[in-house]
Amino acid sequence: MRGARPWLRAGAALLLLAGLAIAVGPRFMGPGPRLPVVGSPADVGLRYESVTFRPPDRPITLRAWWMPADAAKAAIVLVHGGGDDNRALPHSDGLRLARDLVARRYAILTLDLRNYGESDASRDGQVTFGVVEANDVIGALDYLASREPGMRFGALGMSMGGQTALYAAARDQRLEAVVSDCTYADSRSIAANFLYASLGAPRLLLLPLLWSAEHLHGVPLSAGRAIDVAAAIAPRRVLLIHNEADPIVPVAHAERLAAAIPGAELWRTPAPPADHPLWATQGRWGMHTQSYKLFPEEYVRRVTRFFDATFAPAD
Repeated sequence: MRGARPWLRAGAALLLLAGLAIAVGPRFMGPGPRLPVVGSPADVGLRYESVTFRPPDRPITLRAWWMPADAAKAAIVLVHGGGDDNRALPHSDGLRLARDLVARRYAILTLDLRNYGESDASRDGQVTFGVVEANDVIGALDYLASREPGMRFGALGMSMGGQTALYAAARDQRLEAVVSDCTYADSRSIAANFLYASLGAPRLLLLPLLWSAEHLHGVPLSAGRAIDVAAAIAPRRVLLIHNEADPIVPVAHAERLAAAIPGAELWRTPAPPADHPLWATQGRWGMHTQSYKLFPEEYVRRVTRFFDATFAPAD
């Protein structure tokens, strides 16, 4: 028995870690601790107004920034990702992207989704990986339609924000064009990648974490399935952007979505060289939602050209 004791201790330690994973699993698959909204559009030289509105499905208040553009071609709803993201899109340099689009005559509304940033929580505080959050984008359209009669609408979303924008477009014809950056075809298949990037925990612990979140705490890990609704967006236009070095959402997800959406465009951005400074700052997140930082001029040129094809074809 003496020789078996190290194995027993290892097994006991593993069981303890698994039990801990089961207990805390849901903390890492929901919005988590909220990242404070730091800065404002004024930091990048933009005029803006802080605004509030409600989604159509819940009596909660959502908070947003409205950035007008002179002689605007359309209003673009800019949608942040999951984890600890918010309307400033700090992980993907969203305020500078907003500045660049406003300079090309696209007004921007960037919002905190429910349970994120400074917006109210839903009753259960549960993230649904874009399915219910799509109502927040629809609420933004309702708000803008009442404020800016005659304005036309597009959306640009990062990661879960891209999923949210695709779901919103499938439900609401007012979204005439959507750009989706590094989103997933289905949320369940990338959950372990997200957890590993968030925690850096041994992959052996990820299964009990996911099992706990899904089966004990009701986190709907399989809810986000844009692949099932994407075809409803056609014939409206969709641009999918995805970096080839994204370890969270493999580029194959963008390829699946492009095949499911008639007429969709796909821009696969290349991985940066090994000495690029983003490798050090991004860590386990790799190049997830980093295409604008990597290729800012080309990103803005492609996105502008895409939106112009819908909103300013004669320009």
